[in-house]
Amino acid sequence: MRKKQSNLKLLVAIAVLFVPMAWLHDAIEPLRAQYEPKSAHTNDVVTKLPIEFALGALTGFREAIAGLLWVRADEFFHSGDYEAITPLIRFITWLDPHWIDPYETGSWHMDYNFTDVDQRSDRRYIPLSLSLMKEGIDNNSDVPEMYYDLALTHYFRKIQDFSNAVKYFKEGADVIDKARAQDKQKFMNAEMSDGETMAQSTVTITEHGLAEAYEAAGDIPDALKQWHKVEELHQFNLDNKVGNAEGEYTNLATAKHKIFEMQQREKWRARDTKNPIDVNFHAQIERTGPKQFIISGELHMIGSIGFKLETGVSKWGPVNGSRVEVIIEDEDYVPKELPNFGLNDLQLDPKVTILQDSISVRDGKFEKTVDMSQDPEMYSFYAKRYKVIFWFNPASPSDTPIPVQDRIGWRGEGMTDKKYLDKSGIVPGIFSGPVKNLNLIKKTMFMTREDFLGSGTKIFR
Repeated sequence: MRKKQSNLKLLVAIAVLFVPMAWLHDAIEPLRAQYEPKSAHTNDVVTKLPIEFALGALTGFREAIAGLLWVRADEFFHSGDYEAITPLIRFITWLDPHWIDPYETGSWHMDYNFTDVDQRSDRRYIPLSLSLMKEGIDNNSDVPEMYYDLALTHYFRKIQDFSNAVKYFKEGADVIDKARAQDKQKFMNAEMSDGETMAQSTVTITEHGLAEAYEAAGDIPDALKQWHKVEELHQFNLDNKVGNAEGEYTNLATAKHKIFEMQQREKWRARDTKNPIDVNFHAQIERTGPKQFIISGELHMIGSIGFKLETGVSKWGPVNGSRVEVIIEDEDYVPKELPNFGLNDLQLDPKVTILQDSISVRDGKFEKTVDMSQDPEMYSFYAKRYKVIFWFNPASPSDTPIPVQDRIGWRGEGMTDKKYLDKSGIVPGIFSGPVKNLNLIKKTMFMTREDFLGSGTKIFR
C-alpha cells in the first residue's frame, strides 16, 4: 500500500513539474522566436494532433514530436497510404519549420512517388508539392539547397517549366552571393548538408543549374554570361584551395567547354535553322477497351551526324531519341499554383482526372499502350469531356536530343508542320505562362467520357 502511495506521489510530482519545464524550455532559448514558422498555424496544429503527440508539443517538445511524426509518415509511404502522408507533413513542418528534410522529401514524394500501377505520378499533387517547397523557402530563406531543389527537381525536371526554374535558381544564387560578400572566409569553410563546402557545392549545383536553365529557356546571352561566372567561381575555388582540386579542375574544364560549345552553336544554328524542316506530325488514340487505349503517331526529325563545332560542317540525317508528350485531363482543368500548403487543400479532388506521359520516337514513329482502368481513384473519368494534347517541345533537354536541336534550334525556329505548328508559346502543364518565341508542335483533340469508357475498338484522331 505504501509503495502505491509513493508511486502516486511521484506521478503527481512529475505532472506538476511539466508546467515549469514547458515554461523554462522557451525561457532558456532567447533566440527561439526567430526560429518559429512565419505562419500563424503552429498553435492550431497542436490541437489537431493525437493526444499523446499534442501533450508533447504543448510541453515544449515540438521538434521531438515532429521527428516521431516523420517516422510515422515514412511508414505510411512504404505501406502505400499516400493520403495519410500529406497531413502529417503539414503538422511536421508547422512544428519544426527549420527541418529541411520534410520539405524536400515530402515534395519529392508528391511529385514523383505517388503513382499509378505503371509508375506515372499523380499530377494532382504538383500544386501541393510546389506550395510546400515555397513555404520551406519562406521559413529558410538563407538555405541555398531549398532554392535549387525547387528549381531543379520540380520546375526543371518534373514540370519542365524553365522560366520558373530560372527564377528560383537565380534567387538561390543571390543568397549565395550575399553570403559570400558578407563573410568570404566563413562562406568558404561553411559545410552543406552533403558534407561539401558551400563554396564548392553551390557552384556545381546552383550556378551550373542556372546556366542550364537559361539555355533551356532559350536565353542564350544570359546562359553564356552565367557560364563565365561559373568559370570565375571554379578558378576562385582553385586559387583558394577550396574543395577537391581534381574535381575543381574538372568543373572548370566543363565550364570552359560549355562556353565554347554554346558560342559555336549560337553561330551555326543561326545559319542552319533558316530553312525549317517539316516534321509531318500525326497522333491518334485507339481505344481497345474501357479506359484502355494505344497512343501512336509520327514525328520525323533529322539532326546532325558528326557535327564539327569548329567548322560547322555536318551531315544531316534521321535521329532517334526525341519524345512526344501527351496529357489527358478534364476539359476545364487549368493548372494553378496554390498560395499555401493549407490543411483544407490537402484532399485531392476525386472528380479530377489528369494523366501525363512521354513517348519515345524511333524511326519517325511513336507508340505506347496505356491502361487507366487499374487506378479508378486517380482516373475517375467523372467529367463529361476531356482535352487530349500531344506536343513536342524543342526547348526540353529531356525531349530533344542535342543533334536534333542543332537542326531545329533552341526554340524550334528551324521546324515547321503543315497542321500542328504552334507559336503561342503555351506549354501544357506549366505554370509560368507563354514562352516567348517558342515554336511547339501541338495537337489538341476533345473526347467524351463515353469515348474512354466504351468497350469496342475505336480510333480517335
